[in-house]
Amino acid sequence: MAAQAYIISKLINNNIVFSTDASGDEVILFGKAIGFGKKRGDAVPADQVLRVFRAASGQERKFLTNLVEDIDSVYIDLASEITALFEKELQTKVNDIMLISLSDHISNAVFNKKEGLDVPLDILPQIVGIYPVEYAIARQGLDLIEARAGVRLSPDEAGYIVLHYINCQGKSYRGDGKYRLLFQKKMVENVEDYYHVTLNRSSLYYHRFLTHLSFLAARIHDGEMSDSPDSLVYDLLIEKYPDLQGCIQRCDDTIRTNFAVAINSEEKGYLALHIANMLRAIRKEGPA
Repeated sequence: MAAQAYIISKLINNNIVFSTDASGDEVILFGKAIGFGKKRGDAVPADQVLRVFRAASGQERKFLTNLVEDIDSVYIDLASEITALFEKELQTKVNDIMLISLSDHISNAVFNKKEGLDVPLDILPQIVGIYPVEYAIARQGLDLIEARAGVRLSPDEAGYIVLHYINCQGKSYRGDGKYRLLFQKKMVENVEDYYHVTLNRSSLYYHRFLTHLSFLAARIHDGEMSDSPDSLVYDLLIEKYPDLQGCIQRCDDTIRTNFAVAINSEEKGYLALHIANMLRAIRKEGPA
């Protein structure tokens, strides 16, 4: 069976075209050379399309259209390569919107640098401390930008790239990157201070913990906390690891103090599970 094809409604450049999906909604297609030698009305095979953007509203569609048309294709290509780096190195899927938001950021960062302006990032030390692996990937991104755009951006810009990654984790992103980072930082500090350990920033369990915290922060931010009052997971883990209760209580106190929300037993159970797995990994034991 032949692969589905998109019909080009508007050509932006060799790598970006506009089309419509099966529902008749306008979409933006990204793919290597999918627009090369093409014109309006030509077909683009679906297997040549790397990313498809569907705007949630007419206003968002207009915004994305204007943004894509205004960004030089070199920055879109760079953002695509950097996004692919994150996905390859971290074995994860990044929300497609990162490609557009990062393209816009790189374009502005290069322009500012050429004008002699560096924009400092005051939370860079926290980003490096919480996301050392992601920051290293972002530094590779700076190398790509220098090679293609002829401009060496400051280390702060690697921090901004990490923020874009944080903002676009998962299939649906909600909330603010700095809000999430602050939340994650405080939770990691709670665990390390309580147990007097340094968590392994490159471990799989650590990154799963960060991902969980990211979505917990989004739920808190959006007021969409679980309403389940009890959790068998939490009760079982506390019975097996009694010292977890004090750590979870410290996390709960931090959330109450800084974010004005009380987490229930179900949320505590998920936190306890991730913390137990990280500690067991440090002690070379199996997962909880």
